Amino acid sequence: MKNNLDLKLYLVANRGKRSDETFLNILEDAIKGGVDIIQLREKELNSREFYELGKKVQKLCRIYKIPFLINDRIDIALALNADGVHLGQDDLDIKIARDLLGEEKIIGLSLKTLKQLDFIKSADYLGCGAIKATPTKESSLISLEILKQICKKSSIPVVAIGGIDQEMISELKGIDLAGIAVVRAIMDANDPYLSAKKLKEAFCANLSFK
Repeated sequence: MKNNLDLKLYLVANRGKRSDETFLNILEDAIKGGVDIIQLREKELNSREFYELGKKVQKLCRIYKIPFLINDRIDIALALNADGVHLGQDDLDIKIARDLLGEEKIIGLSLKTLKQLDFIKSADYLGCGAIKATPTKESSLISLEILKQICKKSSIPVVAIGGIDQEMISELKGIDLAGIAVVRAIMDANDPYLSAKKLKEAFCANLSFK
C-alpha cells in the first residue's frame, strides 16, 4: 500500500457532533465517490474514544482497500496498527516516529516553507498549506508561488490542503501536486459521493501529478 500510495483525493475526516453511523456513512459515500486515503483527525475525543472510533473507520478503509491514517497521535496509530500517521511541525520528531512505526508505515508531514524541506527525511509525503483560510483549523496561509516552489524542490509527493473546493482546483493548475486534501468540501456536502466524484474529476482534469 505504501509503495503505491495514491494521494489524489485525500480526506481529512472529523466526526464532530455527528453520530458514528452518520459519520461512517459520509466516509463510505466519499470513498465510493473517489477518495483515495483517509486521515482521522479528532482533537476533542479522549484516547479511548479516539481509539474506538478509529477501529470503525479502519474497518471501513480495509473493506475498500484504502490507507487509513491517524492525525498526530502515534500512540493511537500503534494501538490500531493503522497504515500510518500525519504529523505537524510541532509533533514528535519524524525520525523518532519512523523508529516507532517502522519502515512499512506511511508518515505524512505538514509543511509550509521551503526551509522545512531540509527536514523531511523519513516522510512519505507532505501536506502543504493552508492554501485558503478555513474555519476547520487555524493556520497561516502560503502563496501559490511558494506551493509551486515546494512541489518543484520536494523529493516526495506534495498534497495541497486548506480551504480547497472544486472552484479552487482550477487555481492550482500547472502545480506538480500529488493530490488535494479536503475537509469541508466533502464532510459538509449535501451529497458526499457526488462531491468526492467532482473533486476527483476536477483534479485529474486540471493538474499534472507525480
